[in-house]
Amino acid sequence: MFNRVAIIGLGLMGGSLGLAIKQKGLAQVVAGFARRAETRELALELEIVDQVFERPEDAVQAADLAVFCTSVSSIPELISACRTRLAADGVMTDVGSCKAEIVKRVEALFPRGPVSFIGSHPIAGSERQGIEAASATLYQNALVALTPTRRTAPAARAQVTRLWQGLDARVQALSPQAHDHLLAKTSHVPHLVAALLATCAGRTQPGRVGPFCGTGFFDTTRIAEGDPQLWRNIIRANQPAIHNELKAFSRETEHLLNILKSGDLEMLDKFLQTSRERRRALTRGQGTAS
Repeated sequence: MFNRVAIIGLGLMGGSLGLAIKQKGLAQVVAGFARRAETRELALELEIVDQVFERPEDAVQAADLAVFCTSVSSIPELISACRTRLAADGVMTDVGSCKAEIVKRVEALFPRGPVSFIGSHPIAGSERQGIEAASATLYQNALVALTPTRRTAPAARAQVTRLWQGLDARVQALSPQAHDHLLAKTSHVPHLVAALLATCAGRTQPGRVGPFCGTGFFDTTRIAEGDPQLWRNIIRANQPAIHNELKAFSRETEHLLNILKSGDLEMLDKFLQTSRERRRALTRGQGTAS
């Protein structure tokens, strides 16, 4: 059990983390930080935290684990402000969906020796945002990517692994760069594609088009309802990898356009068969990482 866990940011991810930690009894005290007074009040009312603070530095005071659940752009600055306030052996992690930039900036705060921070990213979430959407089961059976480097303190890796496994998540380690390339492919570009589909379908007469949108369209575009500011920060932080994946997507789109232009039904059959086989292979891969 942890003595004191501090959660910096009490939106969907941070709120769900607080609920899960308390439900599993993983900490004696769960402290939280949120900028908005309404969020702080809800965090206590919903029993997401035991204590809540207006300043992040106060929330992490004497914590043996601090988890930063804010936008990816603000995480390094918050860690810089908070890192000296933890317990002497305290460790830190985050839940951001981009890792390379965060890890690089955080490790720069520690000029020498091991770093008491390890990046983590639970592959879990919802198009709904805010503390009202928090769920104690959000992380159950989720894959959590840990992104250690040569400078990661062994204690940081061990403690953060213990947290996620205690919440019934599956943990897999990979480099920050490998993580960002994978997430560009599986999360960041899909979000942009969903946004493009929604934009194209709704650009004219959405009231007329909407009734003809079935479950396939809404399943495909559901994630386009995500918070634009949150996604702006994610896309900026992982821009090179996203750019490369979008170029690959563009090449596949051009290939499909050429098939349609040629009227080659055999090539069209092959394209559709290949896409079905690849999706099935991806589906079989789910749940195999550990």
